[in-house]
Amino acid sequence: MKTFTKKLTFYMGKGHIVRDITADIQAVVNESKIKEGQVTVQAGRSVCIISTIEYEPGCLSDLEKALEKIAPRNDYYEHSKRWNDENGHAHIRSTIVGPSQTFVIMNGKLCLEPWQQIIFGDYCPNEHPEWEVFVCVIGE
Repeated sequence: MKTFTKKLTFYMGKGHIVRDITADIQAVVNESKIKEGQVTVQAGRSVCIISTIEYEPGCLSDLEKALEKIAPRNDYYEHSKRWNDENGHAHIRSTIVGPSQTFVIMNGKLCLEPWQQIIFGDYCPNEHPEWEVFVCVIGE
């Protein structure tokens, strides 16, 4: 069994940004030359998510509305009291949605339906110059 790992860097700007990274992940799978196996995608920070969605404005708006109900930006969070960084909601969102996902690879391609894209979400309101995503491809 072969393993191939790669670190991707994304420049996101100021928080609450969701980005389609499907092509980036497929490019890593292609580079790995692994045809059958799985790929794990992990956000490098505890304020980010990795998930799938139909990447279109309506679904993205619905996702934001749902997360706002679960972990509103303007609520009080004990985390903010301790660190004074106003991103407690981002940590909760990451914990609920998850910072990583694993996807099946068949014939060298991600097993996703046509309307399913892999997303990287940054929910930290503080500006960061770059975010890291770690990718590990395992298989034959």
